[in-house]
Amino acid sequence: MFKKRPEIKNLSPLRTSDRRKLADQIIQDYRIQVPSQEPAAGDDAAASPAVTLSSLRNSLLPESTSSARFTTTSGPNHTLVSGTLYVGTHHGPQDERILWFQYGKSARLVPTVYTLWQNPNIIPLLHTPEFVVEEKLSHGSDLMIPGLVKAKGTAWDSRAITGAVVAVAGISRDTVPLWVGTCDLDVSKLGDDLRGQKGIAVKGLHWAGDEAWSWRPIGNGGQEAPESVDGWKGLTQDVTSSIGDVSLKNDEDFQNEDGGAPLDSAVSSHGIVKEDIAGEAEEREPTTKEVDDAFHQAFLFAVHKAKASASGPRYGFDFPIQPSQLMSNMIQPHLRVQNQHYNIKKTSWKNMKKFIKHLDKEKLLKSKDRSGGETVILDIDFDDVQVTSFRPYTLPKPKTTPTTTTQSEAEPSASSSSGDSSIGQKINIQTVYRASSKLVPTLLASKTEFYTAQQISAALKTYIEQHPELGGQGAASIKLDPFIANDILGSNPSPEDNRAIAAGRIAKGALQKRILEDTRLCQPYHLIVRTPSVSEPKPKSGPAPQIHMSIEKRTGTKVITKVWNLEPFFIDPQLLAPELQKKCAGSASAGQLTGGKPGLLEVVVQGDQRKILLGDVLAKRGIDAKWVDVVDKTKSKKK
Repeated sequence: MFKKRPEIKNLSPLRTSDRRKLADQIIQDYRIQVPSQEPAAGDDAAASPAVTLSSLRNSLLPESTSSARFTTTSGPNHTLVSGTLYVGTHHGPQDERILWFQYGKSARLVPTVYTLWQNPNIIPLLHTPEFVVEEKLSHGSDLMIPGLVKAKGTAWDSRAITGAVVAVAGISRDTVPLWVGTCDLDVSKLGDDLRGQKGIAVKGLHWAGDEAWSWRPIGNGGQEAPESVDGWKGLTQDVTSSIGDVSLKNDEDFQNEDGGAPLDSAVSSHGIVKEDIAGEAEEREPTTKEVDDAFHQAFLFAVHKAKASASGPRYGFDFPIQPSQLMSNMIQPHLRVQNQHYNIKKTSWKNMKKFIKHLDKEKLLKSKDRSGGETVILDIDFDDVQVTSFRPYTLPKPKTTPTTTTQSEAEPSASSSSGDSSIGQKINIQTVYRASSKLVPTLLASKTEFYTAQQISAALKTYIEQHPELGGQGAASIKLDPFIANDILGSNPSPEDNRAIAAGRIAKGALQKRILEDTRLCQPYHLIVRTPSVSEPKPKSGPAPQIHMSIEKRTGTKVITKVWNLEPFFIDPQLLAPELQKKCAGSASAGQLTGGKPGLLEVVVQGDQRKILLGDVLAKRGIDAKWVDVVDKTKSKKK
């Protein structure tokens, strides 16, 4: 938590009554046993317990204790944290240190290492190898389950339950707490063999070496840890043999506060294997909380960036902001990590509506539910403390693809510069068929092969020529035989089929059409062939798809154009939206298709933009106008 230096307001001395109450609260929260002693002869019997309680209070919170509010950032997303610090001294007025801190909504005070060095055994003490303390925990990492060690035959501290504040020491100085955190699971119930177990054991809050350790009212610099502290329960035997099989194999074993740091390939002096894990952090699947934090921070980044680049009061935002605009223009470009794991479906909210409600609950914005279930953003609080204190982080560089050095045409040049490979492509849609068992092998050879309409027509012509009794030579119609009457016309007879069967004859063209249109005889498939092609296309079941375009009214007279089902034609909606925004001189955004399957996107642009889409934007991507289904919903319905 204190990897970055906290901003601390003016210190103010604690009143004696407040100090006593806080000390008693600490004793109660941590279930510290109040020492007692037999009163000496002649002493007041009631005096001794009062003195021992008073000494305990002074040890936990010295008489010179002051308090101050603080703010800092914590975690890989630099989440804003605020709370109260308690500063005091055990060794004279020149050695004031941060002894306790309280953060967030929790009323519990957390001890620093300075308090733990003076008050042994007030919280559980766990142990980890020395290199873990030096290389991982001292850089802000959490302590993972495989990093825990204990002596053989001993039990974990029964107080180390989920949510408990615990201290961590290394093996060489096993009675000196160097790190403080909270249990993310019930450590007391862990077994002896931790090999293969994954997950965070203790989340880090403070350690010897962070900014809370080095802070002083005058000057700077922390106090070095002692070699040993009496009263803490250390490791009672050599534990090298008991931890020699522990293996830290991936980036989940130790997660750094800033996103993780790899371990170098080596073997520690305690026999612990350390394997090189560089490059796995970005590809590993994040937790739901990590994705939530990434989305929350991306929103703050977008608002912070708008404030820095535009003037108020709206800082360039055009309200109301729709969910698709929020996702494409604000969240997606500002995500700290941009891969397949960081999408709205991986968050705890699952959809943009609930995410907007979350931001509204945080008082970062005002939202409104519209008819149809859509939630829009009406206003943003640009002066919220989360926005004003936000610190931008480094965004990932977009992945570039190599382009040829010589280009003779303007369109490929635009494609390579924008990264949109669909510009300049040529599209050809083919319909093919797979025959049913009724046609195999009499008419067609295989049930697994794909045939074009021309190939089926040629096969039918060959069949008629091989059966002269049908009277097909030069005639417009042919006689029916058992195969044609039963297997073809009898598969799903229509009134026309029944008339043909009654007449005993059928036109050649009608017979071919009958075969192609009956899915019980020929199952249709489609091929979308792209030039240039990256891979050989595979036939897909069903008729060829269409791009859908809808011109609709929003909020009274406002007209928008919505286009979707672009993905089958190798068009990336996320790249199409910025181009439409420039060409149409209006806001355009890409977002989850309303009512569509997860991952399918729609592009929404202001105004009636069908001419630009059909005549320019889609045309240069090889799309024929006949493949686009246009629906104008702005026209009034005829009565």
